[in-house]
Amino acid sequence: MEKKTDVLLLAMFFGVMAFCLVARAAAGREPQAGMNIGNVSFSAPITAEDAAYLGLSGQTPFTLRDIKSPYVVIESMHTT
Repeated sequence: MEKKTDVLLLAMFFGVMAFCLVARAAAGREPQAGMNIGNVSFSAPITAEDAAYLGLSGQTPFTLRDIKSPYVVIESMHTT
């Protein structure tokens, strides 16, 4: 019984360590002003009013380059 407990504790330790390493690698470096994120695609705006607000011609999928604005603020949230 004691051997099973030791193996379980060791497995849990390595699991936590692996999780920490993955989280640290995923964090990378902090985004900075002016950082290029590429030309990200978005689904179509929900309403015609939303499309007009973004300066888009219609309710079709669009990219950052399609938005008629001197700057764009993007808020990213991850939900599961």
